[in-house]
Amino acid sequence: MALSVVASGCISGGGTSTGTATNVPTKINILYTYTGSFGDPAKGKQAAQAQLQQGAWVIYQVAGGTGLGVFEAVGDYLKAHNKKMGPPFAIGVDSAQDWIKPGVIIASMMKRVDVGVYNAVKQAEENQFRGGVIELGLKEGGVKLSTLQDVKAMFDSLPPDVREKKLKDLGFQNEEQLLEYLNKTRQQVPAWIWQAVDQLQQEIISGKILVPKATAKDQIELLRKAQNWTVMEKYAKEWAAKEPKPETYFNKTLNERKNTKKIAIVYDVGGRGDLSFNDMAYMGAERAAKEFGLQLTEIQSNSENDYLPNLRSLAKTGEYDIIIAVGFMMTNAVKQVAKEYPKQRFVIIDGYDPNMPHNVQMVLFKENEGSALAGALAALIALNDHKDTIGIVLGMEIPVLYKFEGGYRFGAYWALDYYKNHKQ
Repeated sequence: MALSVVASGCISGGGTSTGTATNVPTKINILYTYTGSFGDPAKGKQAAQAQLQQGAWVIYQVAGGTGLGVFEAVGDYLKAHNKKMGPPFAIGVDSAQDWIKPGVIIASMMKRVDVGVYNAVKQAEENQFRGGVIELGLKEGGVKLSTLQDVKAMFDSLPPDVREKKLKDLGFQNEEQLLEYLNKTRQQVPAWIWQAVDQLQQEIISGKILVPKATAKDQIELLRKAQNWTVMEKYAKEWAAKEPKPETYFNKTLNERKNTKKIAIVYDVGGRGDLSFNDMAYMGAERAAKEFGLQLTEIQSNSENDYLPNLRSLAKTGEYDIIIAVGFMMTNAVKQVAKEYPKQRFVIIDGYDPNMPHNVQMVLFKENEGSALAGALAALIALNDHKDTIGIVLGMEIPVLYKFEGGYRFGAYWALDYYKNHKQ
């Protein structure tokens, strides 16, 4: 995939805001960088440093391991300015990453992979498994902004020795000190901002507001050129009307099998300990294993070449009630193995193929909705400090990341409108 590093214009018009006579910004610039990688923190740091130099006051990372470099860049900026807490801030992704760099990360846009995994396993154990597409958004609890409770749950899921080492490395004597520090970090942001973001969330859940879901280059280009959030919402309605509705399929034969109380999970490259996608999948599988008394088998993929043999080695045994595949990169491998073993139930997280066999459940997420909250939070923090620039650092330029970028833009536009109507 070609490396794309580009920066956009600003919300409600082109060019950088000069502000009003009282130096209150009337526009928001959104800087965006596709690093072309999900596993290179150095690229993430470089991209974030460039955005900070251009005035970014909050940077949302959507780049897996590459995004860890974003946290480092913001941390270095704060240290250089003799600050222990932001702003500027970073926003984490996928899991509750707030604890990774306390004082730097104001919140995380959680992609509740654990919910998707848990629900699929539960269906399998109750012989109510359905193939097809399951899509999880704010309403279904599939995406959200992290709370301190989420951070605690994520941190507690780490092995005890890892938790102890992390606390020591971070300079905290115990978990309570860490959570207290994170709470103080959140208090750097006025309560009205959190309330505004919650208002946006409720309006999305209720259906009052529809967030655009860009999944193609031409769609994200339209959102980059849009003048305000209402224009973006018009695109959202046009696209939604043309989009096929998610379908699920109940196969009686597939659900007549006698369960073995064994499940298996195949991790994508990065595996357990990525503090992100794979770890969230483990949390869901572990929860289901405890609740239903299951034996969990874990298999790591070290490269793309491992997907097929890993999945096939599990499926051919016929031992597993369900096999969990983590990540869109496994889509083709899951499709192939599912055809070979039609009596085996599979769930793939983030993978979609319109011709996927019906013994596969494809769990997708409305990242655009969760990212809208991240965009609103970022823009309101910036506007409140009389700043006019926010940023987003992404991994590979692929359709699923357009959903993140488009949602982030929409939320920032909405926030600008909210700020003008309530705070200026």
